[in-house]
Amino acid sequence: MADVAEDLNYDCNYNMFLTKTMMGNLTAVNDREKVVRWMRKLATCNRTLAEMRLRNDFMYYLVLNVQNGELRPPFTENPPQGPLPALAHLLPGGAEAAGDEGAWIDSAFGKQKPMLYQHSPDGGAFLAAQPIPRCGAFCYLAVVSRAKP
Repeated sequence: MADVAEDLNYDCNYNMFLTKTMMGNLTAVNDREKVVRWMRKLATCNRTLAEMRLRNDFMYYLVLNVQNGELRPPFTENPPQGPLPALAHLLPGGAEAAGDEGAWIDSAFGKQKPMLYQHSPDGGAFLAAQPIPRCGAFCYLAVVSRAKP
């Protein structure tokens, strides 16, 4: 468990570093101040592994916003005072971010899952956990090897 927490903290710190280095992409000083407030809020969210995972999800989307030079909700507002788990609905994906990662698959595809999910060894769990771009394409490439007979 300590290794998992250490990995989550490493990822968060790396994303904070990326955000700080790309802060120049934001032209409005007000936007930069909001990003700093969000980073301070997220830096305090490390009580449980679930909270740390959610914190890293927020950091990921914050990095994308700063990289694009434009803040999108929830980062257009200052971070709320409440605990981070209560803010999961603010992330793109809403309820899925709160912990029901596979729910969007069932709601989007009904009973028939895509062939990629049907043939995936984990039933599509890896793909369901990946962020979905608002525009553009999502590409997935898998390389596997099989033992020689």
